[in-house]
Amino acid sequence: MEKLLISPYFLKSIYYIITLFGSMAMYVFSLNKGFNGSVDFLKKMFPNHSPLFYDRIDFFVVIFVGSIIGTIFFSPANTLQALSAGFGWVGAINILLSPKPKK
Repeated sequence: MEKLLISPYFLKSIYYIITLFGSMAMYVFSLNKGFNGSVDFLKKMFPNHSPLFYDRIDFFVVIFVGSIIGTIFFSPANTLQALSAGFGWVGAINILLSPKPKK
C-alpha cells in the first residue's frame, strides 16, 4: 500500500482529480457570467436535441477535456498547481469565447 501511495502515477492521478475539480468549480462559477462553452459547436454537430442534452454534454466536454488539457499543458507538480490548472483552463476558454462588448 505504501508503494502505491508514493508512486509517481498515483500522484499524477491525484493531481488530475484536483484539476478536474478546479475545472468543475470554475465551470459552475462561470455559468453566472453567461459562459456558453461548447454548446454552439454541439448544436451544429448534433442538431435537433433538447437544451438539456446540450447542457449535459457541454459540461462533460468542458470538464473532462479541460482537465486533460490543463494537466498536460500545466504539468502540475503539487495540489495548488493542479487546482490552478483547472481554474485556468475554464477561465481562459471563457475569456476567449465570450463575445466582444459592443461600443
